[in-house]
Amino acid sequence: MLVSVKKMLPKSIFLRFLLIMITPVIASQLVVSIIFSEKYTQVILGIISRQMVGEAIAVTKLLDMGCDDRYMEAIKESMKIKIDIINNKKLEKIGISKSHKAYRILRRALVKRGYSEYYIDTFDDSMEIYVPSNNDSDIYKISFSRKNLYMKIIPIVLGSGIVSALLLVSIALIFLKNQIRPIKKLAKAATEFGRGINTEEYKPEGAYEIRVAWKAFCKMKKQVNELMDRRLKTLAGISHDLRTPLTKMKLQLSLMPKTAETEWLMSDVDMMIKMTESFAIHVAEQNNEIFTMRDLRSFLTELSGDYSSDSFKICIYGDTNLEIPIKYISLKRAFGNIMANAKKYADSMNITFMRDAGIVTITFADNGPGIDMDIVKDVFSPFVRQNSARTHCDGFGVGLGLSIAQDAIIAHGGTIRVDETQSGGVFVVSIPIKTEA
Repeated sequence: MLVSVKKMLPKSIFLRFLLIMITPVIASQLVVSIIFSEKYTQVILGIISRQMVGEAIAVTKLLDMGCDDRYMEAIKESMKIKIDIINNKKLEKIGISKSHKAYRILRRALVKRGYSEYYIDTFDDSMEIYVPSNNDSDIYKISFSRKNLYMKIIPIVLGSGIVSALLLVSIALIFLKNQIRPIKKLAKAATEFGRGINTEEYKPEGAYEIRVAWKAFCKMKKQVNELMDRRLKTLAGISHDLRTPLTKMKLQLSLMPKTAETEWLMSDVDMMIKMTESFAIHVAEQNNEIFTMRDLRSFLTELSGDYSSDSFKICIYGDTNLEIPIKYISLKRAFGNIMANAKKYADSMNITFMRDAGIVTITFADNGPGIDMDIVKDVFSPFVRQNSARTHCDGFGVGLGLSIAQDAIIAHGGTIRVDETQSGGVFVVSIPIKTEA
């Protein structure tokens, strides 16, 4: 039972706050309505019924006493009632025509006045009370307007309560939206920061607790940026400093007699130089680029032109006019690494993309031998160079290709994975269409 109730509850904080506000308002209005209606029926209608019955009996007593007709007309006019004399000795019906609470109270008022025989009839806007005369020779028909019994107190009270409740809830909604706005801004800033987007500096606003969260986020953001800058500068510095000794080593090896050992060492030195260059380029791309809107089909078509040839065909399938925010150079290098890997092992590749609920999914499928299932979990790890893993890219055979591609895609807030259910090499990339949270 509790689980089913939780599933029915709204998920957003705005709707939950709204439910918290509306529930007590509705409950209080129901309680007030029930209590007021009951008290009104028991007390107010009782007073009105006794007054109406008292006026009717007073007029009938005057008629029994044979008062002057002009005097009686003046009394009936002032009381706004009408009395007819029916020449019947006995009532044809006894009781009330409708079993309504208001009429039952009117009946009790008649009984308390000593009338055992009576009939209350209601139709349209009129209400008629039939009672016998004192001498039991005639029947008096007293006609009232039903408005005398039904006053507009209940609809006025209930209507004013509902209107005031709606007004207060509307005002509360305005304040609630103002309180939720900084939470949404904080969520947006956190999402963009996680994707490497240089967001604007928001000013902390809202309630005290939200301001504290904002300040904590800004402090964390500054510390993470400083830490990343120090790490990247250190690694970039190491990469730069390695170039000089590696170049010297390469020069020395080139001057030495050509042997199997020198060729082997020259190959390793070339690999290390490529590693340092690849890392330096990757660091520069990740730090300096900003997001721009690009048409995905045009982007893929332009990129595929650099890798397609007579021996390697690339076909692109997907919707037109689909723009996504990308870091152009970074994503170009990431997708280029995937295409370059496929080009070494296959003779064709199909690229398909489709949009679904704010996410674009891009599938790179080639007809090559695929990836060894034993090392799929390590396929995106740096320096994995086994041919079956296919992790090196064109120009950098050092095992950083797919690792760099994964870093670039994660920086876009996306994911990349290997589809093990398909034949050949199949990489599935998912990237958000919007940059904001």
